[in-house]
Amino acid sequence: MSDEVPVIKAPRNKRFIKKPDVKARNAKLAELNKELDKYNKEIADLNKQIEVTVTPKDVLEERKRLTSELNTIIKQQSEIKNKRNLLNEQIRAIDGQMKKKIGDLQAQNSKNSFKNVEEIDKKINQLEDLIGSGTLKLVDERRYVKEITSLRKLKKDFGSIEQLQKSIDNDKLKIQELKKKQSAVSNKEIQAKFEEVTKSLDSLSLKNKGVQDKRQSLFDKRKALYSKKDGIYAEINKVRSEFDAQHKKFVADMEAERKRREEEERIYNLTLKKQDLQAEIELLKETSKRPAFTREITLVETLLGHFDPTYVRTDKEPLEESKAPSNTTSTGRKIEMPADAVIIKKEQENFFAGNKSKKGKKTQKKQSSKFVIEPDVIAQLSELSIALPSKADEIPNTISSLKAKLEEFKSKQEEQTKENIAKADEKAAKLEAEIAKIDAEIEEEAKTKVVKASEEAE
Repeated sequence: MSDEVPVIKAPRNKRFIKKPDVKARNAKLAELNKELDKYNKEIADLNKQIEVTVTPKDVLEERKRLTSELNTIIKQQSEIKNKRNLLNEQIRAIDGQMKKKIGDLQAQNSKNSFKNVEEIDKKINQLEDLIGSGTLKLVDERRYVKEITSLRKLKKDFGSIEQLQKSIDNDKLKIQELKKKQSAVSNKEIQAKFEEVTKSLDSLSLKNKGVQDKRQSLFDKRKALYSKKDGIYAEINKVRSEFDAQHKKFVADMEAERKRREEEERIYNLTLKKQDLQAEIELLKETSKRPAFTREITLVETLLGHFDPTYVRTDKEPLEESKAPSNTTSTGRKIEMPADAVIIKKEQENFFAGNKSKKGKKTQKKQSSKFVIEPDVIAQLSELSIALPSKADEIPNTISSLKAKLEEFKSKQEEQTKENIAKADEKAAKLEAEIAKIDAEIEEEAKTKVVKASEEAE
């Protein structure tokens, strides 16, 4: 451990951080709110004008009647349109079926050249007459017989062709009927009525145009005022947001300043503690080198000199309690004062006070009957656990006890001194370990501070 005393850097003074100006913010808000009140009054006036600028009642009634009639016409037009659409769908459906039947009929007719059953019968009769004449060869006769069989089969199939033709004719009749119905569902009258009502409504609108224009002008003015109000609200929000941001920064700066001061004070206190521990170690080393029981020996010899003026002290220095701390602990035993003992002030030098005057002789004779001990002597004897003499005859015993105590201290002095040095070294090691921990804490605080400064810079 270095003997050099480190220079302790005291914490810096608290940095002044300006608080956001609440009065300035409130003044701006008051000015903006004043403008808002102005616009609100103007809007209220416009609302009143809009309320009185209205279309006449008779015009409104006429418009209501015409509008209702127009809605009815539109409904009728919708119904007519739906009917016509339904007829068109039916015509398209029948026409589709008819075209399919015609296709089937044409396909069947393409297989033969006969148009009807009569033509087939006529052909069969011709072939039978030829066979009946007997003039035909056997091969031709067989061929004609076979052809007659085919024609008779065709005659049977031709019945279905006739039915198909009849169905086609019926479909044509249905289409004609549906088209007649479609022509009957006319939209011309309804359309004419629609145009008439629309024209009447347009005429009313033209008559009421002045009122509507004035109302629209009032609406435009009110809209402009609402836009200005929105601008004022935006300004108010901006003022509040800026103040909130400033206040937030103020709080953050105050918190950062508090943490900075706490860190500096913590390092300062740790450094002070380290210095105190170093001073304690130096004091331990210094006091442990002194012989044990120095104070006790000095105290005993002082008392011996007090009770026995012929006693020669072994030490030449007066008792200094502040420089020679006790190596033993007092038993704390209280010594009872004899009933006839008298405590005198310290400045009294003799056990028995004398006086040459007659009056003094009487006083000396009166005082000689009592044994007097100074208060300091009583306290010192009590500290050494030596019995307090109750009379002058017991002083030799007190001197013997003091000498025995002196020999006891001197005999134990060397061993106790070594023990004191060992204890001091042990305690000093513990204190040095505490200093090492403090150094580690200080170093860790310094590293943390560097890291924070780097993060703030980024």
